[in-house]
Amino acid sequence: MERIIYMILLFIIFLGELIIFNLQDLWFLGAIVYVGIMLGMYLSDSLRFDLPRYSRRNYLFLNILDVFFFGVWYLITWELSILPFYMIFLGAQILLRTVINTMTYREKNVTILGEGILKNNLEKSIQVMEEYKYVEFNGQLNQLKDFVKVEDIKVILLGKLKLTSDEIETILQLKLSGLEVRGYLAHMLDFEKKVDVEYIDEEWLLNAYGFEILRSMMQNKVKRIFDFTLATVLGIMTAPLMIISAIIVKVESPGGVIYSQARVGENGKEFMVHKFRSMRADAEKNGAQWAQVNDPRVTKFGNFMRKTRIDELPQLLNVIKGEMSFIGPRPERKVFIEELEKQIPYYGLRHMVKPGLTGWAQVMYPYGATVEDAKNKLEYDLYYIKAHSLYLDIIILFKTLKTVVFGRGR
Repeated sequence: MERIIYMILLFIIFLGELIIFNLQDLWFLGAIVYVGIMLGMYLSDSLRFDLPRYSRRNYLFLNILDVFFFGVWYLITWELSILPFYMIFLGAQILLRTVINTMTYREKNVTILGEGILKNNLEKSIQVMEEYKYVEFNGQLNQLKDFVKVEDIKVILLGKLKLTSDEIETILQLKLSGLEVRGYLAHMLDFEKKVDVEYIDEEWLLNAYGFEILRSMMQNKVKRIFDFTLATVLGIMTAPLMIISAIIVKVESPGGVIYSQARVGENGKEFMVHKFRSMRADAEKNGAQWAQVNDPRVTKFGNFMRKTRIDELPQLLNVIKGEMSFIGPRPERKVFIEELEKQIPYYGLRHMVKPGLTGWAQVMYPYGATVEDAKNKLEYDLYYIKAHSLYLDIIILFKTLKTVVFGRGR
């Protein structure tokens, strides 16, 4: 929410400066400058207000962004008014960031009621959340109220799925008095943006809100229009890049340019997925294998394509044909799925929607090639299916763009 308010206020200031300095005829270039600055801050993780220790770095980076974009704008137009425009806009950015940081950042004392792996998972989660200070509670249930008061606890996380009647009564009283109480699965959904598949069951799935993508015809039509339009435009824009990539793949190693492989899609239906070949032609002479980090079968240019996702561009054809969506769980091979379904609960749920060119799991979880990695990615895939919206799709696109720009692919 802070980001949205920040961008809206800056847009109003930017628009006001265009009018004050009589630069309305340069509105198109101005729009590019504004969007470029906001996009640059987003891609660099500088558009944040919850980490005060990043303030100096953020201020420095936004100054560099402003100098670059306003400098280009000035060199194109040679309009002297752009110089005071830049200084006022930079000052507004610093002032707004300072005010929003001051108003929104509040460290909260948090404790966890529970033990074992659930408690450990919650501890790991809040360790990276600087707005929370963890306070250990080792007392008895009848001491909890006094502990909350003495330690000024603002949040209780429940590191257990089932509570006793005494625990329910005590915690409910604390909640009704104004304390924030958050269950384990709710915390994982709201803060980790994933569904912990080891601790859900059919009853949870039955009662869980969301999953609109499974039943909303309108939502699916909008998603299809979004997919087709974006895939067509991106296909036209990247056509020269794909031609160059195809030539390099052909020259670098013997074999075909395009690698086609059967993958499992929506409702378990198989289809042929297409990619630029990034491995040697004999990569699977010994049978199907998981791809590995620093896989020796990957060619030099193939490694570059994987990091920048160029190898996935031929799948735009799959998106246009309707076999894939632009955003969704990555399609996997049947031979691996059959094994994973035996070891990971609810793995088949990811096939309720069309697979994607990129997805929530791909931007939230580092590359991996083990059963545990597959389970962790499934948790993010289920969150995507549960919480799907056009807004979430756009967020994933921006995060994917960040991966491409900084070469953080697998």
